[in-house]
Amino acid sequence: MAYISLWKEDYKSDFEKLNREWIEGFFSKDSIEQLDLDMFSDPQGFIVDKGGQLFFVIDQGEVLGCCALLKHSSDEFELAKLAVSPKAQGRGLASKLMEQSLAYAKHEKAKKLVIESNTRLTSAMKLYSKFGFQEVKDYVSHYKRVNIKFEKTIN
Repeated sequence: MAYISLWKEDYKSDFEKLNREWIEGFFSKDSIEQLDLDMFSDPQGFIVDKGGQLFFVIDQGEVLGCCALLKHSSDEFELAKLAVSPKAQGRGLASKLMEQSLAYAKHEKAKKLVIESNTRLTSAMKLYSKFGFQEVKDYVSHYKRVNIKFEKTIN
């Protein structure tokens, strides 16, 4: 039975592997940007120590998916680096990660959760819609591969 675990240093290589696999699979090796590399090299310092959190789906001792919540301010988090292993897709693991992320953001008293993505990711677009995220029209992204941004108000 799959379960969600919070960040552990043991998951660092899985975090990078899953995200590289996702970025390179949907885009290209050249799509890995400096911000990606910063997060991969020091998830603890770049995400957790700044008030964010990382979540991992574990099944039978194997990391099958992950995502990060980046803290932008006392009331805003960004859901980032959501990736599920191709061999585990279609099992609802991204929904489990989304549910855990929303619960964590709510617990942390966040008022808004944002997501930057790409319309090429049709499964992700459906997931964000399912969880009530709305498209933001005017935004500036940290990434070249982003062409859409979403937000959700948290009550």
